[in-house]
Amino acid sequence: LMVPPLNFAMISPGVYRSGFPNPRSHPFLLQQRLRTIIYVHDGDCQTYHQQFIRDNDINYKHFRVAANREPFVEMDHAMVAEILAELLDTRNHPVLVHCNRGIRRVGCLVGCVRKLQGWAMTAIFDEYQRFSGTKIRIADQEFIEVFKSPAHMEVQHPAAVVAGQAE
Repeated sequence: LMVPPLNFAMISPGVYRSGFPNPRSHPFLLQQRLRTIIYVHDGDCQTYHQQFIRDNDINYKHFRVAANREPFVEMDHAMVAEILAELLDTRNHPVLVHCNRGIRRVGCLVGCVRKLQGWAMTAIFDEYQRFSGTKIRIADQEFIEVFKSPAHMEVQHPAAVVAGQAE
């Protein structure tokens, strides 16, 4: 029985999102033939997950990102731009980006990708809310709304994910 991680979904061909994978979801992840896993959380990665990544020769990138919290804590815009550059770089594909539950930090990142794709804010917020359920945070939606991709954000091999197309 293949079990995907919590809140697993495709963002665009070769780009996936989820909550923290547990050992039961590792066989499912192997089927995705991941080249890169990006973990966005201010805590440490679980030992069993690090071992899975090493054993399967998957590139691993950990960005220590604090969650948005009222009244004055918000994700670092420059770090989010750096994560987006990694996510959109086709040399990292197939790629999985995950946080602990696949709701808040990943939801903000996906919202920023959707902005790059030209989605309407109502559609972006609708997608965010589908994954967050009752855990909607206004601070997350505000972050997505005000996020602007810095001019210095460089993507070496930009994915068609920005255009919303497969390569």
